[in-house]
Amino acid sequence: MTTNSEFNTTIGKRIRRLREALGKTRDQISEEAGISSQFLFYIETGQKSMSAKTIVNLSKALNVSTDYLLLGHEEYSAMPGAAAISNIAKILAGLSLDKLSLAEKFIADFSNGARQK
Repeated sequence: MTTNSEFNTTIGKRIRRLREALGKTRDQISEEAGISSQFLFYIETGQKSMSAKTIVNLSKALNVSTDYLLLGHEEYSAMPGAAAISNIAKILAGLSLDKLSLAEKFIADFSNGARQK
């Protein structure tokens, strides 16, 4: 049986790994999640637990599901390279439709070239 302290520590370590994989600072993630940097430190070190609202906000800031934060269930956002995929998605989301079409063509051409080698 897992104690609350062990549960908090496990979740905190998962949050820290995700934050570091994204190359983000505690200040950046805490701002995106609407919490203080100090509170995020306490969460990452397992010293504090979180409200449901904080869990949801952190999952959004880290681009993962709440299931992954709480339970560690593997999913798309926990795969190797997920940080790069997330960054690419953010870049693509900011493009105009014309540029998005060009990006789609480039990615398709790049992917086809990589398969041929």
